[in-house]
Amino acid sequence: MTTGKKSNQQNVDNMELLTERVSTFLPEYDPGETRLSIQNQKQVKASGDVVLLGVTASESACNNIISARTLVFNAIDPLVTRVINALRISDVSEQTIQQGESIVREIRNQRATVIPPPENTVGGIENGKPQRTNKMHSGSYNTKTENFRRLIVLLSTIPAYRPKETELSVESLNNKLEALNMINSATKTADARANAARTQRDVVLYTAKTGLVDIAQDSKLYVKSAYGATSPQFKSVSGISFSRQR
Repeated sequence: MTTGKKSNQQNVDNMELLTERVSTFLPEYDPGETRLSIQNQKQVKASGDVVLLGVTASESACNNIISARTLVFNAIDPLVTRVINALRISDVSEQTIQQGESIVREIRNQRATVIPPPENTVGGIENGKPQRTNKMHSGSYNTKTENFRRLIVLLSTIPAYRPKETELSVESLNNKLEALNMINSATKTADARANAARTQRDVVLYTAKTGLVDIAQDSKLYVKSAYGATSPQFKSVSGISFSRQR
């Protein structure tokens, strides 16, 4: 079931409007159901404000950490390019180099992909051959991390791999691996918190009978029952809309 952010906020805002309207009906507004009381409506509205703020804060934090993870992982491909070049000029066998190249390809998760024809060619053919390019396809962050770890394990078994550049050393690569694991775990935690906040929002707004929307709708029904469908009281609240989850 889904309800848009705009609808969620509108439901909470309209609860305040409804409460203000029915407050003018006192003391005749006196439902037998405590949950429909003006006091409870105000409390539910306040709870709605809290859960909506919680969703906004948690989703913002999640988006920030996702952006940070993207930056960290985007730096891996250029780094492994430097690593594999350092391995190629080391005193190692061709088989070892090929093994490293295979892992690097898995890290990059690349494949050759036909691109749309440019305007100055016919059918994308230049010199009789279709144009192709390497296109990066987004893979699992977990898979990318695991393949990076595999590359480090390989390098650690090669005594001849001794680059003078500190950032290419096995020790530095292990530090980078730890950073990948940390940012990936932090992203999962932030995502879980955002999901929990959305669940709590749905409980407060959409639980049957005790949720904000059901309380609002039943309050309107009480006004219709107590004052009549053609009464000024009901007309003043009938147009205040509330959206249920779909």
